[in-house]
Amino acid sequence: MRIRMLGPLSISRGGVDVPLPASRKVRALFAYLAMAPRPVARNALCELLWDLPNDPRGELRWCLSKIRRVVDEPGQPRVLTAEGTVQLELSGCVVDALDVLRGAEDGIEWLAVERQRQLYDLFTGEFLDGLDIDRSPTFEAWLTAQRRRLSGYRTALLEQLVKRVSDEEAFGYLEQWLQLAPFDPQVHERLLIALARAGRVREAEAHLAAASRQFEDEGLDAGVLHHAWRAAKPQRAAPQRDSPQQPSPQQPSPQPASIAGADVDEVMVPRLPHRASIAVMPFFDASAAIDR
Repeated sequence: MRIRMLGPLSISRGGVDVPLPASRKVRALFAYLAMAPRPVARNALCELLWDLPNDPRGELRWCLSKIRRVVDEPGQPRVLTAEGTVQLELSGCVVDALDVLRGAEDGIEWLAVERQRQLYDLFTGEFLDGLDIDRSPTFEAWLTAQRRRLSGYRTALLEQLVKRVSDEEAFGYLEQWLQLAPFDPQVHERLLIALARAGRVREAEAHLAAASRQFEDEGLDAGVLHHAWRAAKPQRAAPQRDSPQQPSPQQPSPQPASIAGADVDEVMVPRLPHRASIAVMPFFDASAAIDR
């Protein structure tokens, strides 16, 4: 049996979806018990979902009977009750949210990159998407805390993947990170660095302009984005340039003229700076030659 809670709640057995009860409180109770690390007191469950009903324990019994029809298997009851407590036995089942929590306990940054990919791919939306319950403040507080915690782990997985995969693969994760945290300067900085390294300067500048407008519209300081771009620009890929001594392919390389019979200006030799010079000649006494 596979239980998915990172998105809308769903249960499948052998790859086939199991129809869920229409009651939102039945589904909420099931999700709460699935995430509970230990048996939960009946009184606590009554306070969790019912705001002064006529018969809270009767409502609880009815919800548990609906859950049994979904999860119990021949010879393997999964809703266990004892001494005023309720527990959901999920041994042998795959629960996506619990997989992520176990990965977080091991340290997300220490997981192999392939395992990080697998855990991130479990997220198809926010935790128990669409399962808010009116007039159940205790359950809503628990749901908000779980969503915040699992959303943090999702962001941590994205951060690790962006660091460890190639820039080309990282672009996809960065776009998803931006959707989760559009006003986190860190993700904008990483995107600008990746675009700069790829030589995609125009895209980086367009993103900077759009993100700056978003920040300013929210009353946030866009200066951090411009600072991030100034830091990222030195990492941009250098364009390919011809060597200064490389002849253009359209023009033949000039052949050096032979020095004999060639004009000096045509001789392909380095020109030295012009400097004045004095010629020193041997001394000759012309008067002595006339006397003779």
